Amino acid sequence: MPYYLHHYFDPYFDYQKLKPKQLEKGKVDYYNLGYVQNVIAGQVLAEWKEIAPEDVDQYDQNFIYDKKEFPIGPNCAVNPQNEDQLIATANGYVFYYQGKIAVKTVLNVRRDVDFHTGNIYFVGDMIVHGSVRSGFEIRANNIRVKRLVEGAKVEAGGSMVIEEGVKGSGQALIKAGENLRTPFCEKAELVVQEKLIIDGLCLHSVLFAGKYVMVKGRLIGGHVCSSSLVYAGEQLGGGMGAKTVLVLGYDALLFREVRQIEQSISELKKDIFLVESKLRKGPEYEKEYGPKLRTLEGKLRIFTKKREELWTRMEGSLNHKARVICPGEIRPGVEISIGPAYYKVDDFLQDVCFYFEDDEIKLKSPAMDN
Repeated sequence: MPYYLHHYFDPYFDYQKLKPKQLEKGKVDYYNLGYVQNVIAGQVLAEWKEIAPEDVDQYDQNFIYDKKEFPIGPNCAVNPQNEDQLIATANGYVFYYQGKIAVKTVLNVRRDVDFHTGNIYFVGDMIVHGSVRSGFEIRANNIRVKRLVEGAKVEAGGSMVIEEGVKGSGQALIKAGENLRTPFCEKAELVVQEKLIIDGLCLHSVLFAGKYVMVKGRLIGGHVCSSSLVYAGEQLGGGMGAKTVLVLGYDALLFREVRQIEQSISELKKDIFLVESKLRKGPEYEKEYGPKLRTLEGKLRIFTKKREELWTRMEGSLNHKARVICPGEIRPGVEISIGPAYYKVDDFLQDVCFYFEDDEIKLKSPAMDN
């Protein structure tokens, strides 16, 4: 009795021969090419099927066997509940390697992420040996990018290292479920659940960190939010032309959510104003614009309530021990908030720590206790 090995993945898949997908109305998707075949632990990869001898010619001859002997490679095993099935024993990507079905847990992308690869979404750890180019996305567990991240979206469930830095052009969004380290950051948004470390310059960027932000070089321009600490080693601020705003003490990720809601509220108010201006022209506009106005007002009430709920949560977990530490130079124009207290730097300072006490922000020097 011949046996056919039925695959639940494409055994002929070749990541070097990806083609754009055809969409409706003649459109083509150049960004989602299906670079990798993801599988999770316990997923069935292949299964034996008995076939009649006279039907053998109807099947792929490369997978006809006389005996049920799985071509088992790394991170694969026979299903203990069904010996005719081969399953993955780890999260990763599945492929044939030296004639064996294998699952690899680390994805090495040995080039730039661009139109040759498309966006890449992977369930394991990823190493990009080139850059992540503008307009593309990658997601994985832990991520290491050997070169630059441009105006791209990069999201790690765990930690991330970007070896040459982020040059975001105002388009980059970098998110890490744990820690992030990079030597340089310009015009990008970085969102980190725990620790954010920038070894050199951070320029005109938006940073959110659940634990702390450490910029070993110069922190110039942008908005920074941290639950407990912002550290700028060489310089904080860049003069009046480079507005630098620091917000500390609040849950940084909740604060980011509040910012997003406030942006939505601002846009809704603009839309409401435009619809109301139409309605003021006369009653004949009520049929078209009346329902629109009521829908917009309903959305505004929802967003406003959500913002109030988030503020209540943040105020209930305020960290009064939050600090801003700068052993180097602090330029005029830097704005610092720790909880409800606010301070604006109006002169050049050197080697200062900003901290919260008696409902206000106070300064002490040296910045770091001996």
